[in-house]
Amino acid sequence: MIKKILLFSLIILTANLTLIKNAASEPSNICTFSQATPGQLVTEGSTPPKKLVTFASAGGSPTKIDATCSQSANISVSAPIQVAGPEFTPVSAVATVTIPSGSSTKNGDAPLALPAGTTPLTIDFAIDRGRSLRAGNYSYTVKFTVVP
Repeated sequence: MIKKILLFSLIILTANLTLIKNAASEPSNICTFSQATPGQLVTEGSTPPKKLVTFASAGGSPTKIDATCSQSANISVSAPIQVAGPEFTPVSAVATVTIPSGSSTKNGDAPLALPAGTTPLTIDFAIDRGRSLRAGNYSYTVKFTVVP
């Protein structure tokens, strides 16, 4: 069977970011984000497929973005948020952010430390429907929380 490739676009908008300086002050722009390379979701697993992933080992590709921070900060990532495609509630949805040093964090984990300056981020997704996926073009995004 020919594996269907489902397009994936990660939209990083300032409005999607939760930037918090501390609980007592107004939000500030500690970090800005720019997409360097869009990712590609593909199906993985059984026939018919039940999972969407960006893993290169499955034929997908992660999204690459640059985070430019005015000071060192800690970043957390949300679970993947579906923005297009046949809707479903996943049994598992994981977004993993990795930096060049090999350090990473995923939704629900401790924040990842980012230095001041520009840091390339690699974002991989794994979304498991738990049963057969319906045909369609799926698109996901994430939200970041950044604190100094």
